[in-house]
Amino acid sequence: MDRILSTYSYGICLFSMEVLQDFLKKEKIRSKKLLHKFQKDKKLYLAMQKEGIWFPISKINSGQHLIKLEGYDNTFNDEWEQKFEIEGFNLKIEGGLWISDIGSFYTFNEGEFCGEAISFKTGDGDIQYSDFKYDVPAGKYLLSVKGFLRKGKKGFPNPNSGFLFSLVKVDEFSGFKNPREDIYNFNVTNM
Repeated sequence: MDRILSTYSYGICLFSMEVLQDFLKKEKIRSKKLLHKFQKDKKLYLAMQKEGIWFPISKINSGQHLIKLEGYDNTFNDEWEQKFEIEGFNLKIEGGLWISDIGSFYTFNEGEFCGEAISFKTGDGDIQYSDFKYDVPAGKYLLSVKGFLRKGKKGFPNPNSGFLFSLVKVDEFSGFKNPREDIYNFNVTNM
């Protein structure tokens, strides 16, 4: 089954629930409005990048994106063209990896993150997905992101853009990259 992520909040994020919960406890963060907290507290946000707690891809077009994780899904076929590859982001995983619409962090409800996916019904009765879980072994990883565009666009609900995420296990993180820096452009839809 293709994993089509519906993003209506102009972003995607990757995280591990157990790692995030431990970090929130350590930092004594009780707010459920995590996206607001992460955006406003630069020191906290940078600590999250350094420790591999949460990886945001912001400022992308909302809509349907085909999501793939190398080693878990088939790669993109010849109907797709790779537009970018950006490597070297820290990500710590325990208990699996979630790939989510960043809007899930507007008012974060950790109780919703059970099972393998989170879905919702549109006004037309269509089922769409805002979050997918992958059973990735625990460890520290360097994350790479590749962006793809469909060569021949198709109509809704078919996705015309996609992301392939790759993970390389490491013993320790050495430095970190901030995905919100202007040098990174993840908005594959406009390429």
